[in-house]
Amino acid sequence: MVNLSTKRWRRLSLAATWLLCASSMADAQTVDDTDVFAMATLVAEEIELVREVMGRPFDDSPRLPASGVSGFEAYFQAQTLFRKANQLAREFAGAERVAAPPVPDGELQPSHTLAVATAALEQVRLVKAALGVDEELQLQASNVGSATGVFMTILDANRQLNLLINVPIVPGDVFDQVTLAVLYSAAILGHNGVEDFVPEAAPFDGYKRPADVYGLLLRNAEVLSRVAENASVSILRLSTRRNIPDDIEPGHVYDVARILVAGLALLTDQLDAEDVFPTLDRPDLIFPTQVYARATVLLQQLEQIEALL
Repeated sequence: MVNLSTKRWRRLSLAATWLLCASSMADAQTVDDTDVFAMATLVAEEIELVREVMGRPFDDSPRLPASGVSGFEAYFQAQTLFRKANQLAREFAGAERVAAPPVPDGELQPSHTLAVATAALEQVRLVKAALGVDEELQLQASNVGSATGVFMTILDANRQLNLLINVPIVPGDVFDQVTLAVLYSAAILGHNGVEDFVPEAAPFDGYKRPADVYGLLLRNAEVLSRVAENASVSILRLSTRRNIPDDIEPGHVYDVARILVAGLALLTDQLDAEDVFPTLDRPDLIFPTQVYARATVLLQQLEQIEALL
C-alpha cells in the first residue's frame, strides 16, 4: 500500500476539507479491489442511465494503454470522478459544491477508494432523481481484483462525464495540471542540488492542437516511467506506440496530465523531496499552444531527473 504524506497532497487537494469515513461502509481489512471495481462499474452504469436521458453522445474514444497501476493512482482517478460527478450534480440537481476528499493519512487502502467512488455514486444519483430516472441498479459482485481494472473503469466513467457536464474541460485546466507536474519535478531537481529547476520553455514551430499536447505528454510519461524505474518506485505505464486520433479533446489531454501528476506525487514522496515554490506565469488566454509550451518545460525537467537518478 502507498503511504503518501499529507504535505505532498496539499497542492492536489488544496480546497479539500471534507473527509469520508470508509469504515461506515465496510471494515477496511475486508475491502479489496474487487469491491472497488464493483462500485466503479455501478457508477459507470448509473452515468449511462443519465447519458441516455440527456441524449448526450457515448464516449467511444480509445482506452488509454495503461498497465501496472498502483492503488494510489486508482484513488487519484476516484478523486477526479467525484469532482466531475459533483459538478454534474451542481449543474442539474442544484447540489452544493463539495471538495473531493484528500488522500488519507497513513496507508492507503482499497476501502478509501471505495469510499470516494461511493460518494461519487451519490452525486450521480442526485442527478438521476432530478431527471426523473426511476430505474434502480444494484451493486453486482465482481471477480476483477486489480488496481488497473479499477483505474480503467473509473477513467472511462470520467471521460463519459466530460460529455455530460455543461462546463467542459478546457486547455486552462490542462495547463494547471501540467504546471503542478512541473512543481513536483522542480522539487525533485532541487532535492538533487539543481538550482535552475524550472527551465525556459523549449522552442517549437507553429501553433498546436490538443492532439499535439497529448502526444507530448505521452513522451513525458515515457520518461517518467524510466525515472520511476531507476528510483525503484512503481507507477503506471502508458504505451506511446499507438496512433493518436485527430479528434483528441482537452478532456483526453487532461487525463494524461493527471496521470503525470499522480506519478510525480508518488516519486516526490518516495524521494523525500521538499516542496519548492517558484513563480510560474499563467497566461490570461490559454490555448493548446500555451499548454504545449509548459509541457516542454516538464519534459526538460524529467530528462534532467533521468540523468541524475
